[in-house]
Amino acid sequence: MQYSIIVPIYNDGYLAKAFCIELQKVFVSYLNLNNIENEIELIFINDGSKNDSLLELKKLISEFTFVKIIDFSRNFGQHIALSCGYKFATGDFVIMLNVDMQDPPSEIIKLLQFMNSENCDIVYSLVHRRETSFINRLTSKLFNHLLNFLTQEKIPNEVSTLRVMSRKFIDNYNALTEKSRYIPGIENWLGFKKGYVLINHKKRLIGKSSYNLKTRINMAFESIISFSDFPLRLIVGFGILICFIGFILTSYLVLSKIFYVDYQPGYTTTISLITFLGGVQIMVIGLASLYIGRILREVQNRPLYVINEKINLS
Repeated sequence: MQYSIIVPIYNDGYLAKAFCIELQKVFVSYLNLNNIENEIELIFINDGSKNDSLLELKKLISEFTFVKIIDFSRNFGQHIALSCGYKFATGDFVIMLNVDMQDPPSEIIKLLQFMNSENCDIVYSLVHRRETSFINRLTSKLFNHLLNFLTQEKIPNEVSTLRVMSRKFIDNYNALTEKSRYIPGIENWLGFKKGYVLINHKKRLIGKSSYNLKTRINMAFESIISFSDFPLRLIVGFGILICFIGFILTSYLVLSKIFYVDYQPGYTTTISLITFLGGVQIMVIGLASLYIGRILREVQNRPLYVINEKINLS
């Protein structure tokens, strides 16, 4: 198998047939073959969809022989679903994109050509402007900046979902054992030669994305805690700053008591300090608890995902 295309599905199985038609058209033209069954495999991972997405995917099997399906027992999250797809992918080139075709399948060819010409191990797609609402663009940019700061990664804000990876890159990704997965961070950690290609980004024509504000916030927390200890180091620095301020304030109060006999300490200052420091302590304990929770998840050593059913896969 030469090309493996990994597509996570969560409640959007109704888009799969149009996606298959477009993907088939693209690769028939690119490979100059009428039958591409032996050249590509399209692996859909049904990530615990709550509608009839699995039924929609199963309908494709007879029409598109290159389609394969993995059905999870519940929702495990997009990054886990992609990790599962990488594990089962057999192609020399592994491609990841979404079923909504906002990153059009036709743009895959640009990335493949760039990878072959530049001998890269992973090629990312870049977009000048995402064809989504202003709020989505704004929150996406803010989250990218926040993630880059707190994970100490340098991931371009313009990076889109579509990417192409070499067999070597995927084999090294599959060798990782951690349970918490933040794919962009892991991709950076793995190293290898990277490339970036500008693509056209389109509007979603049908349905609505499941990536709302709540999902983005949850993903941001998961990504930050699972991949970086920088927030802990940030808290330590903040604690040192508070100690320094406390030392200055204490010195001021002592000197005031010595030189101003009538000085009366105010309740406002006392209550403010107690409230502020109490809030800091709760925040630090809460953050440490999140990391301890991640440690518990790792030492429990549960499977990364649970598969309910595999179709067209051994």
